[in-house]
Amino acid sequence: MKKVYVRSNGCIDNLLDGKSFRNYFRENGWEVVNNPAEADIIIVNTCAFDKKHEDISIADIEELKKHKNAQLIVAGCLPKINKERLDSVFDGISFGPKERDKLKEIIGSDKPLAWKDQHTIDDEDITQLPHRKVVHQVRKIKNIAGKYGKYILPNFEIGDLTGDQDSYFLVLGEGCLGNCAYCAIKTAKGKLASVPIDVVIENFRTALAKGYKRFILTADDTGAYGQDLGTDLPTLIEKLLAVDGDYKLNIYHLEPNWLIKYFDYFKKVFNTSKIDVIFSPIQSGSNKILKAMRRPYTVEEYIRCIRELREELPSLKIWNQFIVGFPGETEEDFQGSLNVLDQVTFNIVQAFAYSDRPGTAASKMPDHVPEDEIKKRLKRMNRKIFLKVNLRKLKPIGSAATQYN
Repeated sequence: MKKVYVRSNGCIDNLLDGKSFRNYFRENGWEVVNNPAEADIIIVNTCAFDKKHEDISIADIEELKKHKNAQLIVAGCLPKINKERLDSVFDGISFGPKERDKLKEIIGSDKPLAWKDQHTIDDEDITQLPHRKVVHQVRKIKNIAGKYGKYILPNFEIGDLTGDQDSYFLVLGEGCLGNCAYCAIKTAKGKLASVPIDVVIENFRTALAKGYKRFILTADDTGAYGQDLGTDLPTLIEKLLAVDGDYKLNIYHLEPNWLIKYFDYFKKVFNTSKIDVIFSPIQSGSNKILKAMRRPYTVEEYIRCIRELREELPSLKIWNQFIVGFPGETEEDFQGSLNVLDQVTFNIVQAFAYSDRPGTAASKMPDHVPEDEIKKRLKRMNRKIFLKVNLRKLKPIGSAATQYN
C-alpha cells in the first residue's frame, strides 16, 4: 500500500483542506502516515498570509525535501503568492487552492475531489502547530475540570473563543469581494465562490444530529457570502436559526463594511442568544490608513456599531484585530488604533506587524515604516491589549463571571 504524509499550516481553511487531501488519498487506497520518512508522497500545504507564515512554509519545504525517497508536492497559497521565493528552494510540482484537482492527475484517480467537505479539527490536523496544540490541551483540561474549569483557567477565554475542538466549521466558500491593499490571499483564492445555501444547511443539520453545539461560520470574506449566488449572509443565518436545537453560532471574518451594511438585522438576530461570537477586524484606528488600506468604512462607523452591540448585548463576545505599521502610518495614526481600545471593549484583540506581500498595492507604496519602529509600535499595542483586554479578565476564585459592557 502506498503511503502519503500531509502537513498543513496557517488558517482553519488550510487545515481543513489538508484534511480533505488525507481523506482523498484514503478513498484511493493510500495509507496516511504521521512520519514523513515512511511516505511515498509528501504534501506541504502552505500558508503565505504574511512573511512569518511564509517563513514557516519555506522551513517545512526545506525540512521535508530531505526525504529523498518521497515525491514532494507543494500546495496551498505560497505557490500563488510568492512563486519566486518558492522556486528558490523547490523545483517540483506545486499548485494553489483553486487547483486542487491536480491531485487527481498526480495519483491517477478519476474520483472527484470534494470541495469544503471537512468540518472538524482534531489532534492529527495540528501536529505541527504548537499554538493550536496549547489551545487543545487547555480546552481538554477545562472540559475535564467541568464547572471548576473557569476557576482553574479563568483567563483562557481565547481558548473558548478560538478553540477548534468540539467545533463544527461551516466554511461558506473562498475568495472575496474586497480589494485590500495589503492582502495577497485574493491572488491565491480569486473572486468569491460561495457554497450553495442548501449544502450549508444540510451540513448544519447533519452535524447538529451528531451532537455538535458550536458552529463556526467562516470564509475569507464571510460577510460577502452569497453575493455570487443571488443570496446573502442574513438569509443564510435566518435559515440556520429556523432549525430547532441547542447550539451557538460564531461568525468569523465578518468585515466591518458588512457588519455596518447589515447592522440593523444583526442586532435583531444577535438578540436571540444563538449568536455567541463575532470576529470583525477594524485593522486600523485611522481613517487615513483605512482609506490607504482600501477598507470601505470609517473608524466612527465601526465604533458606533460595536458600542451599540455592547450596550444592547453585553454577553456577545467580540473579537478585533489590528495591523501595525502599514505604509504611511504616523505616530498620530497609530495613536488612533490605541484609542479604539479606550473607546470600546473587546473580548479578544490581536495585533500583527504589517508585512509586505509580493504584488500588492501596499508593497509599492511610499513611506514604509522602518522595521524597528513597527516592532516598537507592536510592543506598545500588545501592552495596551494586555491592560485593556486581558488584565481586566483576571478575577479571584469564586467571583462572578466578568461582564463586558
